[in-house]
Amino acid sequence: MTSGSFSQFGLSRPPGAGEPAQPNERLQALGRLIEKVTSQIGLNEVCPTSIPGLTFYRMAELGTPTYCIYEPCMAIILQGAKEITFGEQACEFGQGAFFVTSVDIPTLARVTAADERTPYLSVVLKLDLSMLNEVIQALESPRQEVASVARGFASGAASGEMLDAFIRLTTLIERPLEAGVMSDLIKREICVRLLLSGAGPWLRSVARDGYRDKGTVRAIEWLKHHYDKPLHVADLAQRSGMACSTLHHNFRKLTGTSPVQYQKSLRLQAARSLMLTERVDVNTAALRVGYESVAQFSREYARRFGSPPSKDIKHTRENRT
Repeated sequence: MTSGSFSQFGLSRPPGAGEPAQPNERLQALGRLIEKVTSQIGLNEVCPTSIPGLTFYRMAELGTPTYCIYEPCMAIILQGAKEITFGEQACEFGQGAFFVTSVDIPTLARVTAADERTPYLSVVLKLDLSMLNEVIQALESPRQEVASVARGFASGAASGEMLDAFIRLTTLIERPLEAGVMSDLIKREICVRLLLSGAGPWLRSVARDGYRDKGTVRAIEWLKHHYDKPLHVADLAQRSGMACSTLHHNFRKLTGTSPVQYQKSLRLQAARSLMLTERVDVNTAALRVGYESVAQFSREYARRFGSPPSKDIKHTRENRT
């Protein structure tokens, strides 16, 4: 499947993506650097790096749908393709495409083009929002810039300059002395490249509207830190300074889901992490993330991850060994 096959599979073209970028030398050069790092850790791995916030992904097999929560970040697809559903909007990102998120968004992601000879490769950089705001203030805003619709993500085609910056950032992995001085400078340049891309007006509107001070983001932040607590939407709306109907509208507009479904995503992700990393049992995981009924937890877990908790965790552990 290529990045140009949106309508064929009932997918929407990512907003602002335009025509998919064609393979070029910069994509291939960055891909080779990532292959060098990731080939040492197996065929299907997530690879954090020594550069804070920089992560590589290498998948040699088509994946099953995986629920995850994207923190504010940007990602570039270097090889293969990935289908991501943000809320109710399904988009496919192919070679040369990037996307950027501004808030923590529950997503359903699946690698759709990969094999051992041409694995799926991508690079993800966690966004430093304070750095991004500093760069926005330093850059003069283009005239007649059109404000974009509020939502939690935007996308486009990676420019040569953007890829060059990622190549230089990646080469710092093997140069720790230089990395301590240069990595933040290159990250700042990447912020500039984002602001000059098709996602620039959206990023500026995020900063201009002050999402970090707005009621909707206050609601998101509260849910992130209190997902294990009972949720009363009226109380959440009061905390956010909005009426219930306004909160529902703005929350879905920004995240693609409702506060209740957002909390459920956080709970299920946290429970899965507890069972995988701390090896707690199903009952303990369910209670620790806020479920009163283990049976309800198991039903919702199976709907989300495709199989009951015990079976899913066993299968995941076996595939990691």
